[in-house]
Amino acid sequence: MSTDRSDGAVARSGTDPDRSEPPLDPERLRRRLRRRTDEIERHEVEEAISALDARGDLTEAQREIVRDLGSALAEELTAAPARTLERAARIERLGEREQTRTRAIRRLFDLDEA
Repeated sequence: MSTDRSDGAVARSGTDPDRSEPPLDPERLRRRLRRRTDEIERHEVEEAISALDARGDLTEAQREIVRDLGSALAEELTAAPARTLERAARIERLGEREQTRTRAIRRLFDLDEA
């Protein structure tokens, strides 16, 4: 293991026998990604609307624009990982490449706890 990340977190360089990873289920991870994305989108859009509303009158049309923007951003940011997980879910036995990508998505989006 190395600790070359500036935030003090430990970067893993290989398998850690004391830390077993949950089994890879791309379809389950895809659903978790969708749920997590929806949660973040809802929270951030409401925060933005509240902040804008505090500055003055925010019209319903403006609120809808903020909601649409939040939805579009969330969709675009997760489109490629979601497609990768969809492809992996169709494969009966994941090869090394699919396993690596699926694990990376799981770690990047913190999907173990979702």
